[in-house]
Amino acid sequence: MIDIFAVFFGVILTFLIVVVIHELGHCFAARLMGVKPEIFSVGFGKPIWSRKDRHGIIWQVSRIPAGGYVRFVADENAASLSSVADGPVIAGSLKAASKSAQAFVAIAGPLANVIFTVVALSVLPFMSGVTAYPWTVANVTLSSDVTGLRVGDQLVAVADDEITSQDTLGSLVSRLPSNSEVVYQIARDGVLRAEIAPRPDLPLIGNVADGSAAADAGLQPGDLLKTIDGEPVHAWSDLQRIEAASDGEAMAFIYDRNGSEMATQITARQSDGRWLVGVGGLPLFTLATERPGIGEAVQSGVSRSWDLLTNLVTGLAGSLTGQNDSCDLDGPIQIASVAGQAIQLGPETFLLFLAIISLGLGVLNLLPVPILDGGHLMLLGYEGATGRPLGKKMQAVLFIGGVTIIVFLMLTATVNDLTC
Repeated sequence: MIDIFAVFFGVILTFLIVVVIHELGHCFAARLMGVKPEIFSVGFGKPIWSRKDRHGIIWQVSRIPAGGYVRFVADENAASLSSVADGPVIAGSLKAASKSAQAFVAIAGPLANVIFTVVALSVLPFMSGVTAYPWTVANVTLSSDVTGLRVGDQLVAVADDEITSQDTLGSLVSRLPSNSEVVYQIARDGVLRAEIAPRPDLPLIGNVADGSAAADAGLQPGDLLKTIDGEPVHAWSDLQRIEAASDGEAMAFIYDRNGSEMATQITARQSDGRWLVGVGGLPLFTLATERPGIGEAVQSGVSRSWDLLTNLVTGLAGSLTGQNDSCDLDGPIQIASVAGQAIQLGPETFLLFLAIISLGLGVLNLLPVPILDGGHLMLLGYEGATGRPLGKKMQAVLFIGGVTIIVFLMLTATVNDLTC
């Protein structure tokens, strides 16, 4: 069941953090370049709270929570259209700054979001720890009599695939053959030995969602899936693949419960455009963790940020060119739902969610749409190429076009949330 309070609180907190970070990037960059900010607004429309600081900047929270802006001296509106338009140059305005300074102010917002993502992903290892190397078993889900694995065992290789310090459990699992059991090379009490045990990502049920199809069918935590419609289920990914392709058809599940084979019929249900039976997995074992060094944490943050950025740009390009399914574009309803879930799962999950949203905001703002930062860079590029600024009337036309595009994308994403 959706926790409305968690969704509301998660959305507001996410909105405040990522928007404030973005606009602070613009604000600090402007002051560094000698451009004077007049208004720092979280949201659009009429202010519901405001105060003026000793630098003369008005800090305000406005009624429409759909973004934010920094308005500089001589700007006519939140989009800073007059900053490159014809007219007198006013000291402290964006127009009075050099073209390179204007570009720096424009890109500083997205850059602030990217920096936040790197910092957040660098902090996460300190909160959750990093996997210690050599890999050491910290907990075994199934009985050691069944698996042969014990707490304290050091994993040297799995299925003849040697484990290195650069490996993650996910990368190891992706390389495993499609078998239910694999051979583990382990070091125990200084002696190297082999144990045959289930793969790390075995289809062991860790939780069953209340009111889900799996709950109605009687599945319980601890059940080990064997087959679905006669197809062997070796890994958790097998279940995910089969349920995603089920298209609402009933499936015959065979599973093991405390050594007894049991059977049931389950019909997956749609949730957020996916067919799900409503269960979560439990790994065969967990690994010991340790606190990373600062250098290691920063390296991890940069690496994970780059991976996120690559996936985001690839996905965005696919959506804009029509190569991806339109349902891949999530809207405010889906984002709100995930925000609520993330905040309930704890600070680590919520910080990861913030990092992803912040990076997404930064990338989206670099699109060449006049209402966005990328649009300002586009106008500056036009002026640099032609030697003259784009006229105010044309800026207004592009501004209206940009707003139309953004509204269309938001409506499309919202429809996706309701129909996909």
